[in-house]
Amino acid sequence: MEYMWKTSFVSATLFVLALLAADVARGEGDFIIVKRFHKKRVPRQAVGGPVAQQIGSQKKPEIYALDIKSTVTSRYAKTVVTSRLANKADEAREAVFEISLPKTAFISNFSMTIDNVTYFGEVKEKEKAEKEYKKAVSKGQSAGKVSATPKRENKFKVSVNVAAQSKVTFNLTYEELLQRRLGSYELVLSIRPQQVVRHLKIDVRIIETRDIVMLDVPNIRRSITDNTYGSGELEGVEIARPSPNRAHIQYRPTDMEQMRMSPSGISGDFLVRYDVKRDLSVGDIQIVNGYFVHYFAPSGLPVVPKNIVFIIDKSGSMGGTKMRQTKQAMNTILKDLRDHDRFNVMPFSYSSTMWRPNEMVLATRENIESARTYVRRSINAGGGTNINQAIIDAADLLRRVTDDQPNSPRSASLIIFLTDGLPSVGESKPRNIMVNVKNAIREQVSLFCLGFGKDVDFPFLEKMALENRGLARRIYEDSDAALQLKGFYDEVATPLLFDVQMRYPENLVTDLTPVDFNTYFDGSELVVAGRLSNEVGRTLDVSVVGNTVDSQLTLEKEVNVTAPHKALLNRQAVGDFTQRLWAYLTIKHYLKQRLIATPEEKTNLTAKALELSLKYNFVTPLTSMIVVKPEEKEVAEEEKEADGAADVPGGSASGSGGRGRPSSFGQTYSGSPVRQAARPRPQPKYQPSPSRSRGGGGGGGGGHSVDGDPHFIVDMPGLNATLCFDINGEAGDVLNLLRDHGLGTVVNARVVAAKRIPDGKQKLPTYFGELSIVVGSTRIYITPYKIVLQGRDPTHDLVIPWGKRSKLIRGPVDIDVRRRRMSIRHVGSGVEFMVLQHPVRADHPIKPDYLGFYVQNGKGLSKDVHGLIGQFHYGTATLHVDDEPLEGGVKKARIYIKDRKVEVHEKERRNHLINRRVQCWLAPNNADQLIDGNWRDYLVPEMFTINNSQLADSAIL
Repeated sequence: MEYMWKTSFVSATLFVLALLAADVARGEGDFIIVKRFHKKRVPRQAVGGPVAQQIGSQKKPEIYALDIKSTVTSRYAKTVVTSRLANKADEAREAVFEISLPKTAFISNFSMTIDNVTYFGEVKEKEKAEKEYKKAVSKGQSAGKVSATPKRENKFKVSVNVAAQSKVTFNLTYEELLQRRLGSYELVLSIRPQQVVRHLKIDVRIIETRDIVMLDVPNIRRSITDNTYGSGELEGVEIARPSPNRAHIQYRPTDMEQMRMSPSGISGDFLVRYDVKRDLSVGDIQIVNGYFVHYFAPSGLPVVPKNIVFIIDKSGSMGGTKMRQTKQAMNTILKDLRDHDRFNVMPFSYSSTMWRPNEMVLATRENIESARTYVRRSINAGGGTNINQAIIDAADLLRRVTDDQPNSPRSASLIIFLTDGLPSVGESKPRNIMVNVKNAIREQVSLFCLGFGKDVDFPFLEKMALENRGLARRIYEDSDAALQLKGFYDEVATPLLFDVQMRYPENLVTDLTPVDFNTYFDGSELVVAGRLSNEVGRTLDVSVVGNTVDSQLTLEKEVNVTAPHKALLNRQAVGDFTQRLWAYLTIKHYLKQRLIATPEEKTNLTAKALELSLKYNFVTPLTSMIVVKPEEKEVAEEEKEADGAADVPGGSASGSGGRGRPSSFGQTYSGSPVRQAARPRPQPKYQPSPSRSRGGGGGGGGGHSVDGDPHFIVDMPGLNATLCFDINGEAGDVLNLLRDHGLGTVVNARVVAAKRIPDGKQKLPTYFGELSIVVGSTRIYITPYKIVLQGRDPTHDLVIPWGKRSKLIRGPVDIDVRRRRMSIRHVGSGVEFMVLQHPVRADHPIKPDYLGFYVQNGKGLSKDVHGLIGQFHYGTATLHVDDEPLEGGVKKARIYIKDRKVEVHEKERRNHLINRRVQCWLAPNNADQLIDGNWRDYLVPEMFTINNSQLADSAIL
């Protein structure tokens, strides 16, 4: 992480975010933040020379806290970087915050807190984001967008002008799948604050389903080109092993420890490398909430001999350092060949030549020494670049060898092709070269392309490798280029299986990522993710088939679908990680396939990748993240409009009311006094209003809810009427509104009392003053004054204010706050809750501030759902209206539910979501006989308590 401070505008704040995206598809993922400037500007002060000199005589702003937390759940890492900065100067200063991200990571969330207001990033399709950006600029808003060609990692950058004596907090979340290379997983966390940080903490938790057998935290890697990590473990690191399959790593260097690394503190990468216990089996299959991931990396397999041709570009542009480093790498690589391998070396420029013409020789000691001498003395740079002929010649040689020796042991054929430039001799059109190479290789050889330097046409190499059972890798022009070359060779040096197929029952799984792999190399891992269909039972048959050196290997396993591994239920694990990992891998696959797709296929793949990127809030080459800070005038107008509809009869409700997603059972809301019930759906004679019809039960009117003096309003399938009831709780009571074992969801509410008993009434009204909502691993605490997304401890809670537009994704939950409405949607199932904030004027004689809760869309709730309002979702009942009304003409009726009879009468209740009164059938006496058991059975001791045995097993808290 890097920070630079300099003087800037005093009267305005400019945010500039940028993501320098990964090489995949050569796209950039952008971050755009816009803020309108005031018309009057203060000129930028004159600056000159290095930044350090500019601030040397000034009071330097301070990064007073940097907290990096990473949780690795079965190889899937979710990292949250929290940086807190303070400007102690008497004038505004601009801070540039920059962090290096792993090349394969997707950013999934970003927020900034300035002046106690939090602004959240929103992921949008690239073109729409660009239009919004231009629109902001045309309105006089100042906006910034930066993108550039990445090197080995993505760069995230944000610039913010911090007012005098003010603070700013950055929160950045990114996710990645740790790839197994050379026998271990490596988590890389960038620490580059360019100053000593008072409170610097790194916290890494690893949760695996198998025992962790290797764990290493080496010394800080000082630069991206530093491949020598030093000896031993990092001094001061604390490693705890709560169990054989878990690890907790903490690093909290003191000021002096940071200064010992350099006067400006730590500048490098914090590394964690680990591996898990392995055996010769089908691997690990993890299933959570209908999504699965399959890891395959067996041990105990014999090495498959390889036929390998090294094609080395010796054109003029390879002269000097490049050629010296290539020879250095080849000298080491040739020594590492096994005696059962066959090989050849083929340099090329205008044409290709071979060290040993038209033959593949065994890697004996004599042959290896002869080849090393040939590379050292006979390969010199000069000439053009005939890529087409070189690869065709190598493919022909390999094919002849395998055809001429049908009885030889099974082997894997590889071409490692190194070039630094563009085709300039012979066939020079990339499209024609790709066709020729594919025809020559005939799916019998794996082509690995190494692009050396910045001038190479890497997309061309990547497409060619993908079409021919291989992959492409960039080699950067650094001092460690020889190590890069050797490192890549080591990854493919030891094939153990080829033609590997991961098999699953066709009718039981859907949306699979690729399941066929050309080669499994020692030290790597094959990964497949997918979804389970509704037809799956309690078990899933999984098998892996592949070819070894002398036979076909088949591994099989029957996987329990209903019981996730207990390690994945740990509260510290990444929530719904299998679903997010499936989306991550699927997007990566779509982006790769676009490279070699036809125009029509590319359009389809782009649409699919974009849809998933937006759904899971991932910043990919197809999306951008935008943060917009509205003018104070705009915010004031929003609040004024919301005030007009909050508690005033006849006011028009704003936000999403009336436009919600239809629900099969209507809506549920809760919030006002507890002694009044949710509003029931009217009988046929009471037709829903137009607004309610538009809402379907999702956007207003129908469904289940509790609001007001907790008035509960519920609908039941087949009843064609709405029920309501009140619960006469006492201040401080916590009631369970909804619990769903299948979805891992709990909603509890705390009762608050009115200020006094209203005139003419005998009881003190009660309302709901607090809500706790748990969805998977996400815990949300809500009051009329704030929304808190709870962290692992209070210091890491994320507080969202009411009244502002905030949107973010936390775990499996999509959260959207608009004025005084909060939508909470479970991404996987579509279940959506709505919470209404009811602020009451301070001098109101009776009402306190309170909340309302509505089930906006309940279609995805499971059959296990229960609670005061949850029990009605799948319940059935019949209604018999009496001919004789009560005194005053009020209609009465009987409801038969299960084996119980409930006397009800007609009533009106206000639905605050649509801001109108609705008709319902009221069940008196705390819903006696209407609800299962007694209302006191729904009391729980604390806001985040689960007291139901069904839910306790899910360990979601």
